Amino acid sequence: MSPSLQDRISHYFVIAARLAFMLTIVLFPLRWRVELWQRPFFPVYSDYTDFLFFAADLTLLYMLMLWGCSLLIMPRRLKAGSLLLSLCLAGLTVAGWASILVSVDATLSGYHAVRFVLLLLFYFFIVNEIHSPVWVIVPGALQIIIQSMVAVGQSFAQSSLGLESLGEHALEPARSGVSVVIGDGFRFLRAYGLSDHPNILGGCIAFGLVLLLAVTLYGKGRQPVLASSVFLVAFPALVMTFSRSAWLSLMVAGSFMVVCEASARRWDSVKRVVLLGVLSLLVAVPFLIKNNSVFQKRVNSGNVSQDAPMIERTMLIDAGNILFVEHSAIGVGLGASPLAMKERFEEFPLDFQPPHYAILNAAMETGVFGGVFYLLLLVVPVIAFLARWRVYLHQPLILGSFALLIALTVVGLFDYYTWMYMPGRLWQWLGWGMFSAALSEAA
Repeated sequence: MSPSLQDRISHYFVIAARLAFMLTIVLFPLRWRVELWQRPFFPVYSDYTDFLFFAADLTLLYMLMLWGCSLLIMPRRLKAGSLLLSLCLAGLTVAGWASILVSVDATLSGYHAVRFVLLLLFYFFIVNEIHSPVWVIVPGALQIIIQSMVAVGQSFAQSSLGLESLGEHALEPARSGVSVVIGDGFRFLRAYGLSDHPNILGGCIAFGLVLLLAVTLYGKGRQPVLASSVFLVAFPALVMTFSRSAWLSLMVAGSFMVVCEASARRWDSVKRVVLLGVLSLLVAVPFLIKNNSVFQKRVNSGNVSQDAPMIERTMLIDAGNILFVEHSAIGVGLGASPLAMKERFEEFPLDFQPPHYAILNAAMETGVFGGVFYLLLLVVPVIAFLARWRVYLHQPLILGSFALLIALTVVGLFDYYTWMYMPGRLWQWLGWGMFSAALSEAA
C-alpha cells in the first residue's frame, strides 16, 4: 500500500472516529442502557452495583476502535497534551486499579477501573484529534436542545412523556422516589429530560450553556447569534431542573468569562453577554412567576440550616470522612462507596449513597494518592491559567475550556456525579481534555 493511500485511509478512520466522538457527546446524559449484570445489594440503589452499558458507551467504543485502526494503518507519535494533567490522570487511573486490592467489592471496582481506562483514552483522543472546538460545540448544542425539549414538556405536563424506550423515567409527582420540590401542599416535578436525575440533567445543560456562552463571546460571523439562540432555548429547561449546583456553576463560569472580557476591555463582548442575560431572564420569567412558591422553596432564601437536602448531604459527608480516615491508604474501592457505607453504618438514617462532594469521593474510594491526583487535576488548571493569565486573556480556547472546568468543579463541590456517573465523568474528562489540548496549542 502506497504511503499516500495509507494516509488517506487513516484520515478517513479519524474522521469516522470524530463523528463517533460527536455522537458520544450528544448521548452523554441519555439514561437508556443495557443491564449487563444485575447485582442486587438491598437496600443499595441498584445502579450503584449493577454493570450497565449506556448508549454513550457504545459510541465511545466505536470512537476508540476507529481511532485505533487509524493508528495501525498510519502509526504516528501521539501528543501528551499538558504533561502534568496527563500524568495526574494516569496516576488517578492507576490508583483506581490499586483500590481493587482492598475493595469491599473487587468485582465492582474492576468494572469501574476498566471504565477509567476508557476515559483516559477518551482524554488522549481529544488531545490528539480534536483540533477545532466545532467538534465539541455542535454536538454539545444538539445534546442540550434534545434534552431541553423533553425537560420543558415534562415540567409543563408534570409527568413523563411516554419516552420510556429512550430511557425516560416513569414520572409522577406523587410517586415515591421521584425528585420533586415540595410546594404549599403539593409536589412539583423537577425536569428529568432523558437523564437519570434532574441534577445530572441540570449539570449537562449548564456545561453546554458554558460552551455556548463562550461562542457568544468569542465566535465570528453568525456564530454568536446561533449560539445565543440555542442558549435561550435551553435556559428555561435549566431552571426547570431546580438544580442549585447547576445554576451556581453556570453563574460562576459565566461571571469568570465576563470578568476576563472586561479585563481585556472587550466591551462589545460584555454587552452581548449582558443582553443575553437579560433575554434569558425574560424567557424564564413566566415560568418563575407561575411557580414562584416552588422556586422560593428551592432557593430557600439562604436558610441552609433548615434545608433538608443540605442536612442530608452534611450527614453523608461526615460518614464519608470517617470512611476515608479508616481506609486512607488505597480506599474502599473505586465505585464501591455505597456498599462501604452499608457495611460500616448499619443504622444509617439515609439511603446508602456517595457523599455529595467529588473530591471526598475520590479520596475515599482510591485512597490518599488517588485523592491527591484528583485534587491536582482541579488545581493544576487554575495555577496554569493564573501563571499566564495576561496572555491567556487573548486565547479563546483556553478561556472557554477553563470556564467549563470551573463549572465542573463547582458542581463537584455539591454533588458526586462528575465522579461516579457516566454523564458526569464524560463531561469532566472532556473538560480536562479540552483544556490540555488548548494549553498544548498555546505553548
